[in-house]
This record gives sequence, structure tokens and C-alpha cells, in this order.
Amino acid sequence: MDSRTKFAKALQTGHRAATALLAMVFAGSAVHAADSSAHVLGRNGDVYQVAVGTYGALFPGGSGKSTDGEVLRLEARRGSGAVEHYLVPGSETDDRDKTPSLSLDAATGRLYVVWSSNNDSTLTRINLASFDGGEWSETIEVSGNIYSHKSAPRIAVTHDRFALAETFSGESSTRTLLHVVWSEHTSDGDKVMYAPVVLIDGELASKWRRVHRLNDYVSQERIDHPSAGAVAAGLLRAPTVDAASESNAVVIGFADSASGAFVQLELATPAAELAELGESLANFLDSSNLCQRIRSEGSGALMSVASGARHHLVLVGRRIRSRVLARMAEDTEKALVGQAARLCDEGGLQSVSSAARHHLVLVGARSQAGDLLEETGAGESHVLLAAAQPVGDGYVQHLARLQVKSERVAPTIGDGEPTIFVSPTGTGAVVAWENGNTLTYVEAEPGAQAQESWSKPYTLQIGSSLSRSEAYSILRDRARSLE
Repeated sequence: MDSRTKFAKALQTGHRAATALLAMVFAGSAVHAADSSAHVLGRNGDVYQVAVGTYGALFPGGSGKSTDGEVLRLEARRGSGAVEHYLVPGSETDDRDKTPSLSLDAATGRLYVVWSSNNDSTLTRINLASFDGGEWSETIEVSGNIYSHKSAPRIAVTHDRFALAETFSGESSTRTLLHVVWSEHTSDGDKVMYAPVVLIDGELASKWRRVHRLNDYVSQERIDHPSAGAVAAGLLRAPTVDAASESNAVVIGFADSASGAFVQLELATPAAELAELGESLANFLDSSNLCQRIRSEGSGALMSVASGARHHLVLVGRRIRSRVLARMAEDTEKALVGQAARLCDEGGLQSVSSAARHHLVLVGARSQAGDLLEETGAGESHVLLAAAQPVGDGYVQHLARLQVKSERVAPTIGDGEPTIFVSPTGTGAVVAWENGNTLTYVEAEPGAQAQESWSKPYTLQIGSSLSRSEAYSILRDRARSLE
């Protein structure tokens, strides 16, 4: 009997107390819409659950809204035994509110609710609100294109601390990133969208927000050699996001229609100090007149400016550990010497400064993960802008590093609503679909990239011995054990 068969049998006969706890505690991860009745355990023994329905049904005897209007209700079952109901702000409009997702930030105890809604004008929005146990934040819209149909969104939370050069010594801030993903119907079919929301010490870093289309980062090889057969429509509309191995990163899993691939991306947030240092480097190069000097003075000018850039980084980046900073500065100098002349010819000085900033952030991000200048064995890396925070007379960029962790042929699934579960490394995964009381799932074969890269289907029977919440929770736990 192989490990998967043993696992499936254990679920059927299995350990109810442990799985009941897993059904409540999704530490820092989203509760999937496939099991929207699931609970989240907060601080002080409080248990939260969100429900969708008409105002009249969810708040009998309430006032202030049409009883037929669809809303979201957060139920808080306090550790003391009291039960409290809250109207989720922003859901009381005339829009129809779809299945929400919940995520608990374990570090702060703050609960995040994200949902999609549409109205009679076919406008579809993605909304986000947070709850601290007693009070709600202002609702944020992260919609992107409001004229396209959207799936139920997913959310995960990461956070870190940073200190900028312009701040006083010892003064630092807490940065929270809310990673929101959903699928959106476009002229090219269903595509996966990613919207990072950045909070600095609990406040929005910027009201401006960019939505990134993640399908654009599928490898060119997969696009040029797509898999045979169409990907199930439901799977295209079921992207997910969950915590990665590193505390500042998440893994996003989705299926891509153009390539027929199942893709897992890691999105990490490099230290804010790196973005500040990269911007300083770009400003230094912009003022160097490098391209014109190369044309008039030759390679000597390039060597001089590259050396000056290295010294500039060492001086300006004094808050970054000297051992790491010295290697970053040296590597950036080498990259300028090797690429600046070509970039001047192709796009001018702006191309040089932009490429240098990009290079520095990626090198620094690898340093942050402990593998400076070493190959990671994963796909190409990219830098995305998450937010631009006003600081003094200027601003500091908050970035996200995107890296392709794995690509394989998307699995064939049966009828039913699919749910994707990803591993922290971005290499293992479970895809499940529900039909009646039967939950069927397949697992990504470890390390496999061939067409037969998924296990045979296994089934779980939902009933008195295994609840729906327990089944979804332990499948997530299973995925997180896969490499």
C-alpha cells in the first residue's frame, strides 16, 4: 500500500480531533470559498465565520437596509460563549456579494475579509475589509478592471519590519502585505490577477494600486509548446494563494489556458531598504551622463562610473549588513561593466539605471534568503511594484519579487467545483473537486515535469465520519507536506 493510499484510508477512519482543529486554524492563510462555512480561530478563543445571504435572513429584525438585499455577515463566537454578528462594511450596497475568503494575521490578530461583488450594470469589484475583534477598517477596493467578470478572490498575509535611511537611527516600521488573487475573464480568456496591498504601521502606503496579470510570467517554452487538451474551465477560475517557506513570501497556484500548464509562483517582498537603495543607485546613474561619456571617452568612463556606483552603494546602504552590502555593491559594479554599453545602445541611460536597480533588488533579495549569487534552481525572477509610499519630499517603492517555482501539465479533473492547495516550496500541490458528498483529488508527483505528473485520483466521502471542513483542511495540510 503506497503512502497516498494509506493517507486516503486514514482520512476515512481518521483522527477527528486533530482535523477539527485544523479546520479552524488556517494560520495566516485563506479559508477557501469551496468551504465557505469554515471557521477561523482568533485570539482569546474567538471563532469567526462569514456567511452570505439576504439582510433579512442574516439580521432578522434589523433595520437600515432592504431585507432582500444580499450582504455578508461576520459571526464572532467569543471565548466567553457570547455570539456577536457584524455586517461586513461595503457589502451593504445594492451589489450582489459572492463567496468571501477569510485570512487571519496571526501576528496581529487582525482578520481580513475579501470578496467579489457585482451589480445590475455588470460591474464586478473586489473588496477588502479588516476586523480587529471589535472595529472594522475602511473598506478597500482592489478591483482592477471593473467591467470583467471575476472569480471569488483569495488572500494571504505577510509582514516584516524595515528602517529607511531618511528616518532617525533605531526608528523602524511594520510593513504588512495583503496578497490578493482572483481570476478575471478577458478577451484572451480567464487570466489570474494579483493585487498587493501594502500597509505601513497599519495605514495604507498608497491609495494607488497596480494589478498584475500573472499569466504573463508563464515561461516562453511552455507558451511555445503548449500541452494538448483544454484545461477545465473551473480550474482556470480557481487560483489560490498560501504561505511560502519564508515568512515574507507566498505561493500562488493557478492553471493557464494558453500553455495548458499548472503554474506555481513565489511572491516575496524584498526588504524595503533594498528598494530605497535601488532607487538611490538609479538616481546616481541618471546623473552620471554615462552613455554620452562612453561615446566620447570609451571604456575608461564606464569603469569609472561603475566603480563610483559601487562606492555610492557602500556609503548609502549603511543600514544593510556590511558583509552583504559589499558583495551586492561588487556584483552590481560587475553587472554595469558587462551590460551598460549594450543597454546604452538599446535604450539609453534610463535603460541602464532601470536595469541596475532591478539587478540590485534581485541580488539583495537572494541575499535576504541566504543564497547570495547562487542559482536557485527555479525559474526566472521579476520585480513588481507593490506600492509607492510618500516619504518626505519623495517616495520609497515597495516591491515584490516574483519567481516561477514550478510548471507542469494541468491535471485532468472531473465535474465539480475545483480547489487548489499548494506547498510552501511551490513544487507540491493537491487539486480537489467536489461532486455531491464525494471529494476527489490528485497530487502533483514529486519533482515530475513530464505529462504524467499527477497521481491517480483518490476519493474522500464526506459524511458523519468526515465533515466537509475537515476534508478540505486536511487536504491543505497534505499539500503543505509535499515537496
